[in-house]
Amino acid sequence: MRFDHLKSLYLSLGVGALLLAGGSCLSAHKLLWTDELYTQQTAIDANSYAGLLALKFPDGNKNPLFYIIQKTVSHAFSYRLPVYFPREFHRTRDIPSQIILRIPSNIYMSLALALIFYFFSRFYSVYAAFYALGVALVSPMVWMYWVEARPYSLWFLLTTVQLLLLCTAFISPKIKTFKSLCLTHLLLALTTPASMLQMSIVTIMLCFSRKLSVKQSCVAWTLPMAIALFYYFSDTIFTIKTYMFSSNLFDVVMPERLFIYVLYALMAWVLPEKYKKLSWNIFFLPAFALFFASGFFVLYKDLFTQNSEQGFFSRYLIYLTPADILMFSLASFDLRRWTRPNPWICLNASIFLGGLVIIRGLMTYRDILAAATYLHSP
Repeated sequence: MRFDHLKSLYLSLGVGALLLAGGSCLSAHKLLWTDELYTQQTAIDANSYAGLLALKFPDGNKNPLFYIIQKTVSHAFSYRLPVYFPREFHRTRDIPSQIILRIPSNIYMSLALALIFYFFSRFYSVYAAFYALGVALVSPMVWMYWVEARPYSLWFLLTTVQLLLLCTAFISPKIKTFKSLCLTHLLLALTTPASMLQMSIVTIMLCFSRKLSVKQSCVAWTLPMAIALFYYFSDTIFTIKTYMFSSNLFDVVMPERLFIYVLYALMAWVLPEKYKKLSWNIFFLPAFALFFASGFFVLYKDLFTQNSEQGFFSRYLIYLTPADILMFSLASFDLRRWTRPNPWICLNASIFLGGLVIIRGLMTYRDILAAATYLHSP
């Protein structure tokens, strides 16, 4: 059962409100840690808006969008870090600070998940929307960075919007996505220089598939890329080394899903044309493959770094997580559709795919519980 725009919007607003409420509860149970407090102290509290735009703060990432929004929220609540906070931060418990500092991040992640729900309820079905939401909610990166006062959840949101616009261009070409894509790319460029890879991938895909003209592709790519390059060369450059290749990669892309993607690609290649006509979703396979290859390249590039100043963390690849969520959801729908002529195979495929989601959910819950991320009572 597919919903129209208004029904999908209202239902998604309800889902978003529940996610926001859940995120607020998570904020109260998660202690503030070093990076959050350091950013608030040295970038937000110590600078005016002009200072942030002039890059007068010591964070490695100089792209100002996240910091401007954090400054706005702090100003709205007349908030500064309490003077009694210790100079050397590790874990700090202060409920008002935990909630206020994380309001933007909570909104980013909740909005990203609500948009995924809206997209699938609008173009597929309400059942597909709940399935895709479940696929998202079992991803470890969602829980690790849902309520962290750092740019990662903003990057997650903008990547989600970018990929949903890509999907919309293929699924419903009548919907004009060019202006929204340009705006999303500009915001990505103002969030992190690492967005250069994903902006290039999406622009190339839309250009080669003729969803955008060459002129539109240049507009959607050139200015955002110039902005990202400017901030890239303005950043504090650290020598980073990949110490745990597989761990970093498979925190953002679930390893058990790779088998599904390979199976999906093989089936898409060998299936008769009549089956392929039933599918809207094969278009996303090269997009995911390019996103995955970009993450693999980044990790491999830093694998042989000498005299490193810090290690590579999986959060630097969080842009791969929305791609993984969408790829697994879209592949699941096609696999069920292609096996539907044989009810027995279809039933087993559904049980297998649902079982993967449930198992991943249990593993994520175990990891979050073991890390005691949200076990600090307010």
